[in-house]
Amino acid sequence: MHLSLEELLAVRDGVAGAAAAGHAAACAECAAEVKRLAAVRAALAALPEERPSNDVWPAVVARAAGECERRVWRRAGWIAAGLAAMFTIAIGVRGALETYAEAKLARQTETLVAESQRLEKALRSSERRERVMSGRTAGTVVQLEDRIATIDAQLARAGNDRYPSQERIGLWQERVRLLDALVSVEKSGTTYLGL
Repeated sequence: MHLSLEELLAVRDGVAGAAAAGHAAACAECAAEVKRLAAVRAALAALPEERPSNDVWPAVVARAAGECERRVWRRAGWIAAGLAAMFTIAIGVRGALETYAEAKLARQTETLVAESQRLEKALRSSERRERVMSGRTAGTVVQLEDRIATIDAQLARAGNDRYPSQERIGLWQERVRLLDALVSVEKSGTTYLGL
C-alpha cells in the first residue's frame, strides 16, 4: 500500500513520521512521487514574480463595478417577477376562496328555502281551521305569523344585491325557526313560550 498525498507532502517537507519516511525510502513509486512533488515545488518557486501594471487596475475595477451593477439589475428583475407571481397567486387564491364562500352561502340558502317550503306545506295540510284554540294559543299563532310576515318583508326588501348574503341567510334561518315554532304550536295546540 502506497502513501497518501498528505503523507507524501509531509515526506517532501521533512515533517513525516518514521514509518512514512521509511516507506518512501523503500518504495520506488512513492520515492518517485516525492521527487516529482519536490520538482513542482522548485519550479513554482523559480517563477518570476508578476505584478499587473498600474494602468490595468482601473479597467479591472470598472469591469467589476459593471458586473456588480448588472447583477443588481438582474436581481431586481427577479424580485419584481417574484412579487408579480405572488400577487397573481394571492388574487387567484382570494378569488377561489370568495367563490367557495359564495357557493357555500348559496347552498345554505337553498337548504333553508327548501325547509321553509316544507314547513309551509305542513302548515297548509294541518287541520288548523277545524280546531278550536285557546285564546292564548291563538295569540301566540298571531304573533308568530306577524313575525314571519315581518321577515318576509325584510327578505323582499333585501333582494339579491342590497344585503350581504350572510344577512339573508340570517333572515331565512329566523323564518325557518318561526315556521317550525308555528307548526309545533298548531299541531300540539299549546302555547309557544320561546318568543
